[in-house]
Amino acid sequence: MIRGVTAALVTPLTPGGAVAEQDVARLVGSVREHVRALLANLSTGEGWALTDSQWLAMLAATLRHADGVPVLAGIQRATTRQVLDLALEARELGAAAVVATTPYGPQVSQQAAYRHFEILSAEAGLPVIVYNESALSNNTTELSTLLRICRLPNVVGVKESSDDPAAIRRLIEAAPGVPVCQGMERLLLDSGPVDGYVVALANVEPAFCARLFDAPPAARQAMAAELAAHCDRYELDRDDWYRPLKTALAGRGVLSTEYTVADLTCAELTAADGGEAP
Repeated sequence: MIRGVTAALVTPLTPGGAVAEQDVARLVGSVREHVRALLANLSTGEGWALTDSQWLAMLAATLRHADGVPVLAGIQRATTRQVLDLALEARELGAAAVVATTPYGPQVSQQAAYRHFEILSAEAGLPVIVYNESALSNNTTELSTLLRICRLPNVVGVKESSDDPAAIRRLIEAAPGVPVCQGMERLLLDSGPVDGYVVALANVEPAFCARLFDAPPAARQAMAAELAAHCDRYELDRDDWYRPLKTALAGRGVLSTEYTVADLTCAELTAADGGEAP
């Protein structure tokens, strides 16, 4: 399901904060032939900031325009209950799998992280892909815990975004029994024999991402300069890397606006204070 290239989609928004369905259709249409799956509502899609109604609208729109390409539902919520509730919605809409972090907070123990995925595995009714990161959840899943999670019945993969190429190599060497994908563009060539890429770059350079993944190892290394140039061009090292992606897509006519959730929240706050919204 996550072998090959998965496009971690941006979330197109209207000036009023709704999901822009025609933009979603154009975006999906521009990447669909080059990727093996589409991922809505994870970090590149500002999933942590979307309201539940925006989350549902983006997932539903992606599914409507996927034309047979599997659609994964990213879920970024603070608690197991919140994640499970959205996972059940994703199942009803027809998603192929859910991609989720651990619960949020430094207080989350290794056993709590395991229990979180145990519950999702048993109750979500969909395959579960582990989003292994620390920036949003503010905790770290140890290798031994991650391997236990990978042995759960409905856990089918790991999206590795810990920003540590040694960590993903250790995971692969430990033979987790599920596909392991790299989610950080600058580490694609330093991660060992990954099963796939789950990347934001596929929004704007899907053909390059597919060509990079399919290339033999020697040819792939020869593409390092091109990969670095794309990372620089689209400013993928920014904390808000999805913003320049939206700018690029708007410049191509794929998106009709460049709005992020933060832009719209700022506009609402400005208007509430009696000022002029941007």
